Amino acid sequence: MASIIKNVIVIGASGSIGPHIVSGLLENGFSVSVLTRITSSATFSSTVTVHRTDYSHASLVDAFKGQDAVVSTIATFSAPQQAGIIDAAVTAGVKRFIPSEYGVDTSLPQIAELLLPALPKQKTVEYLRTKESAGLSWTAVVVGGFFDFALQIPGFLEWNIPARTATIFDGGDVEFEMTNVAQIARGVAAALSSAHIEDTKNKYIYINSFTITQNQILAALEEATADKFAVTHSTKAELFKNAQDLLKSGKTSSSGSPAGSLELITAAIYGYGGLNEYSKTKGLWNEKLGLPKEDLKETVARIVNRSKASKK
Repeated sequence: MASIIKNVIVIGASGSIGPHIVSGLLENGFSVSVLTRITSSATFSSTVTVHRTDYSHASLVDAFKGQDAVVSTIATFSAPQQAGIIDAAVTAGVKRFIPSEYGVDTSLPQIAELLLPALPKQKTVEYLRTKESAGLSWTAVVVGGFFDFALQIPGFLEWNIPARTATIFDGGDVEFEMTNVAQIARGVAAALSSAHIEDTKNKYIYINSFTITQNQILAALEEATADKFAVTHSTKAELFKNAQDLLKSGKTSSSGSPAGSLELITAAIYGYGGLNEYSKTKGLWNEKLGLPKEDLKETVARIVNRSKASKK
């Protein structure tokens, strides 16, 4: 008999993807709680139950009691702390754990060489495998890059809509995977649904909004803005080398992450080393999970219109 997931607690619910996942779960009828630090000033909707924690084992177990699933959306650079969270989930009798993945395919062996900041994600799934016999199952959700989220941040992934600039790598015709944040939320909710809870048990699942190229994004942006973008050309190999040099410097970026991390992530998202081509190598779960098809031009137009509205 399939497990029924009703009560879900989300960790990192005030981050970049967390609020969207909370909304997606609520829209699909789940009873949703959020876990936040005692010291956090984040506020949440009255439709969710808030559990505050100091991240001690006892505190986490107390928060997880009665929860059927834990969805982790903590930041990449906090991923190593998930082992303690997993231990608490086992103690509390949680049925399903969704680790903080939501990126390129970290199941691949070349992750350690090509995207070292994401290695803790791979290690987290390895740790989850050791807990299967204790009754905790898992699902890792691979999404490529956050498409609409990324385009809204000037300079992120080398797109700058306000400045009308872009950097195109390797000619711009290499395909890669991108997913809108609402589609990610739909994928998580579908994975926990009674229809798919067994299908997704102890597996990586692969979803997207688009398999696209940089040149397709550029064309959509120029159509939506009615402007030409100033384009700089480079290669992913050069980007990767620069990122490695920055990492070796031991410096910290303005965001607090190791210098070079963002460049490594950018190279990976654009397909360096085969880390983001899973629609070809692994196959998509979109149709199986009932996820809608999304339109690139419509998404880009929405982002551009939102950018215009924010300037008024």
